[in-house]
Amino acid sequence: MADKISLKQEEKTLQILKQIEGLQTIDTVAQLLNLKKQSAINLLSKLKKQRYVTVSGGGKQKRFYKITLTTQLPRDIGMFDLINKYSPMKINPWFDHQVHGEYTPEDALIDALQTENFRLILASMHLFKHITSWPKLFKLAKQKNCYQKVGALYDVARLFMRVKNMPNQYKNKKFMHHLFLIKEYITKESKFIPIDQKWKTSIPFRLGDIQKTIQLYN
Repeated sequence: MADKISLKQEEKTLQILKQIEGLQTIDTVAQLLNLKKQSAINLLSKLKKQRYVTVSGGGKQKRFYKITLTTQLPRDIGMFDLINKYSPMKINPWFDHQVHGEYTPEDALIDALQTENFRLILASMHLFKHITSWPKLFKLAKQKNCYQKVGALYDVARLFMRVKNMPNQYKNKKFMHHLFLIKEYITKESKFIPIDQKWKTSIPFRLGDIQKTIQLYN
C-alpha cells in the first residue's frame, strides 16, 4: 500500500513538473498551475527540497526558479548562473554548463561568446559591469581566439550602459582578419559600423534588440 501511495505521489509530481518545466518565477508558476501566490511558494519550496528546483537572483533582483523533470545535482556556479545573476534578460539554459573551481564574469563572458547564441551574447554584455581582471579576460580571449569579439562587444555595451573602463593597452591593436560575433551575420546597424571597423568584427544586433531589452527588463 505504501509503495502504491509513493508511486502516485511521484506521478503527480511529474505531471506538475511537466507543466512548469523551464525558467519560472513565483508568478508564472502560480499562473500555470492556477494557484495562489503563497501556494506556489510552498510548492517551489517543496520541489527545491526534492532537488527539482534551483534558485537564482533574490535581493534587489527578481528571483528565478530553474525547474527540471529530473533531480539536479549540486554543482558550482556556471555560465548561465552568472549571466542570469547580472543580466535583466534571463536565459533558459539549454545544456548543463558544468565548471570546476572558481568561475568569474571573465570566464562567463568568454564562454558566452563561444556559443555564438544571439540572446546569450546579448545578455552577456551586462558582465562588463563586473569585470575585475582585464588581464585575465584578455588572456582567456587570446586562448579562445576571440580578442576582437570581446573588444567589439565591449564597445557595443558601453553605448547603452555603464561598464568598467577597459585599459587603453587592450584597445590599441591592429587586426588582420575579419570575424563575426555570430557566423555570417554582418553589421547592418549604422551605429555599429565604426565598432565593426575598429575591431574587424561584425555585430549582428539591431538597436531595437538592445533597447527593447533595457526597456522591458529595467
